[in-house]
Amino acid sequence: MALIEELDQQGNFLFRWRSYIPGFILLLCLYSLSKFEFLEDSYEINLYYAGACFVVSLLGLAVRCFVIGYAPARTSGRNTKEQVADVVNQEGIYSLVRHPLYLGNFLMYLGPVLYFRDVPLLLVFSLFFGFYYERIMFAEEKFLRDKFGQDYLNWADKIPAFIPKFSGYVKPKLGFSFRNILKREYPSLFGILVIFVVFDYAASFKVGFGDWREPWTVITEPQIWAFGIGAAFYTIVRVIVKTTKWLVVEGR
Repeated sequence: MALIEELDQQGNFLFRWRSYIPGFILLLCLYSLSKFEFLEDSYEINLYYAGACFVVSLLGLAVRCFVIGYAPARTSGRNTKEQVADVVNQEGIYSLVRHPLYLGNFLMYLGPVLYFRDVPLLLVFSLFFGFYYERIMFAEEKFLRDKFGQDYLNWADKIPAFIPKFSGYVKPKLGFSFRNILKREYPSLFGILVIFVVFDYAASFKVGFGDWREPWTVITEPQIWAFGIGAAFYTIVRVIVKTTKWLVVEGR
């Protein structure tokens, strides 16, 4: 098999399994827990640092929301079985970078990785992400090139793949849809919250020498509030999505 076909085959395979990437990263991070210590031996200071890492993840989610808020139907989706695209997105953030959703994913995953302040972990994460998503991006671009031909190539020649340029922004013709964001990204926000709560609890347990027979003794008030608010938000939005059409937007 020629290398171009092999890379395309690998990319399509990884594309179908990309939803499981957070699980692998979570395992990598938990491995780093064995040598974790609170920043300056203070839970309060470490909590502020965790908040900064959480902001990094929120920045990644914001990038995804910016994409999805303007995305037309059958583009920028969560499909896993096959590539789908009815048009080549060339407006909005796609006028600055070709793969903004994956840029958003990188920042979302980077936040939890930074929490552990572990340089080898950061390097492994970066190499893994680069290897994994490079093949997915290759497969997506081959699909778009085969389907849209010169129209795609003319756009790709001007737009960087992953690191955005900061000029030449094209305002989208479609209006911004907060409902579309809420419908599609509420699991991402809850997932980020859960990961940070789990990491903060695991760190508290490890550093505080918690008793495995009484694991509730190291649960903190910030953990309870963060998880409680996140779970309530997730439950309400999921019920709305599954039982009503309030968040359905025509053409999205």
